[in-house]
Amino acid sequence: MAPLVVMLALVCGAGDAGAKAAPSKMKIGPGALTIAAPPGFCVDTKASHNLETGAFVLFGSCAALGQSSLASKPKKAAILTAYVTPGAPEGDVFAASFPSMAKFLASDPGRKALSRAGKAKTVTIQRIVSAKDVLYILATDSARLEGQDVEPDYWRALFALDGQIVTLSVLGLTKQPLSSDEKRSLLEKFVSKVRSENR
Repeated sequence: MAPLVVMLALVCGAGDAGAKAAPSKMKIGPGALTIAAPPGFCVDTKASHNLETGAFVLFGSCAALGQSSLASKPKKAAILTAYVTPGAPEGDVFAASFPSMAKFLASDPGRKALSRAGKAKTVTIQRIVSAKDVLYILATDSARLEGQDVEPDYWRALFALDGQIVTLSVLGLTKQPLSSDEKRSLLEKFVSKVRSENR
């Protein structure tokens, strides 16, 4: 499994209504896979990147990223991330590997890969469940990222799409916390949006 990257962006605030709007989606990879998030979320182009070895897309509030009070905002403030790497098997084959993936994620190397600090000891796996061909992980990461104040608990989803391994995450803000159910619900909408963009 490729290292799991977590980057954060500002999601609240308003500015000049004439500022350039942030894009709502990003095309990545050789197959032009499209990554998009639920309404109110836009791509942070400065924090996102698209490389041959993998792509990372960060989503924040469209209003904050576009510095416009007229741009849309999500109903609930959150930080959404997508990490995409090539080389995924077919969906059924990928789903069949969920038990071994769950075992890996619960191990020291797996928790190290999930850790924002790259240290297994900062991560606790609370729950790993599968829903059809998507693996959902509820984890707690005690590590902090400088300048960013996020809740330690977050939900992550893993699935295969068009030969790519897609990892989506939903993180809440400490000052605007989300319940676990709210994060999971938003993550499911995120998964659905990405799939609908690539049908």
